[in-house]
Amino acid sequence: MYLTQPLHRALQQFPDRPMTICGDRVRTTREVGDRVARLAAAFLRLGVRAGDRVGILALNSDRYHEFLYATWWMGAAAHPVNIRWSPAEIAYALDDSGTEVLLLDDAFAPLAHTLKERCPELRTLVHCGDGPTPEGMLSYEELLASSDPVPDVRRGDDQLALLLYTGGTTGLPKGVATTHRRLLTSMYGSIIINRAVEPGSVTLLTAPLFHIAAFCSWHNQNIVGGTHVFLPSFSAEGFLDAVQRHRVTSCILVPTMVQAICEHPELEQYDVSSLRTVTYGGAGSPQSLLLQAMRAFPRAGFTQGYGMTETGVLTILGREEHRKAGHRLRSAGRATASVEIAVVGPDGRELPPGEVGEVVTRGDHVMLGYWRKPELTHEALREGWLHTGDAGHLDEDGYLYLVDRLKDMIVTGGENVYSAEVENAVAAHPAVLSCAVIGVSDPQWGERVHAVVVLRPGHTAITVEELRTHTKSLIAGYKAPRTVEFVDTLPTSAAGKVLKRALRDAHGQ
Repeated sequence: MYLTQPLHRALQQFPDRPMTICGDRVRTTREVGDRVARLAAAFLRLGVRAGDRVGILALNSDRYHEFLYATWWMGAAAHPVNIRWSPAEIAYALDDSGTEVLLLDDAFAPLAHTLKERCPELRTLVHCGDGPTPEGMLSYEELLASSDPVPDVRRGDDQLALLLYTGGTTGLPKGVATTHRRLLTSMYGSIIINRAVEPGSVTLLTAPLFHIAAFCSWHNQNIVGGTHVFLPSFSAEGFLDAVQRHRVTSCILVPTMVQAICEHPELEQYDVSSLRTVTYGGAGSPQSLLLQAMRAFPRAGFTQGYGMTETGVLTILGREEHRKAGHRLRSAGRATASVEIAVVGPDGRELPPGEVGEVVTRGDHVMLGYWRKPELTHEALREGWLHTGDAGHLDEDGYLYLVDRLKDMIVTGGENVYSAEVENAVAAHPAVLSCAVIGVSDPQWGERVHAVVVLRPGHTAITVEELRTHTKSLIAGYKAPRTVEFVDTLPTSAAGKVLKRALRDAHGQ
């Protein structure tokens, strides 16, 4: 199993079909295949060898697509770098991974000098933007033009294919090392269950490709064949314009994106009828927001994916469950065809349906381990199971309900409170645009439930007691926020997840 196989199939079966669209630039599969083989040759000329890590720090583009394929084509491993990180975090990941060749686009070329100073092993910088090539960097297009195509080495199976660094929100980032076989196992398993993409589909890539959700969406479309439309960065207007202009059929969105689209004042003026599938994930979506999105895209089928960098997609909530719009809209769906999941207690024993514990998973979709961190790998992979750190429960039919990150669970007055349940209740208030719930120290209760709330435009008169009364009408009284803080925005990661550590830090937790 090797990740370049879909490109070979596409070259054989539909070489003249548009494969990438980036702004006004459209390239066919045949053109992409030639450029990939030339870029692979350029990497070899730069001294990259099988198993080496080649990095990219860039916004989404057709060149990002070519970079991923070219890296595998010549046998190296791709290291997409988190574009939201500080220079110090980026330098750490480059050093830790041993990345010697790095591609930067126009947005990140100004970091070149800083990264070269901080990363002694980083010997070659390649400019993959559209502007002039900065001094001290090599031109992406000139490298391609001066390189003759090389054959695909077809390095795959259990060879390292991808190195993605997670978080940085708790201590140093961890490099998740995974292989061709493990990535393809995850993606094949999700395609069988989900069918979010179809042969000939047009997928719009809005989430950044350094994130596992966007990466899986991108490669799932490669597997079945079709066209990619790249947006360098997300805006509601840019998304709607791209869907209308390119007749996009599928996309993946995080909740913050869904919210921005649904709140766009000119939403109804755009033709979004081509959308057949909207996949959302990356963070818990309040049910009220999901129902709003389903009204905004009435012709689209909705699917939800739950997973993590270490595993790829674990569970999927499909179109049928969304159409029924019952209580299972609150679930994360059921395990994909390649995944086994369970919920276990602190002693590692599997819990019966309905009991909350830690979500664990095993199978060929699980990572090799954390790069150069054997202790953390041993902690996460125990007795064949990967421990996700997520708290949840299964029902009798195998649907998974996530309630919190284990570290985010609130213990108030001796009772366990899971923030996701409280957030869903608070978000159902018509004045609430978004919210996050954390536990803060309290001399009486140990911890108290504290809500951080962003109000919808025009709503300023809501009181704390009104919000508490509303919440208690939906969930038990002890779960309702005892204190509420109103803010303009919530801090979020590139995946759309609220950074609760930043909220806790603000309260000295």
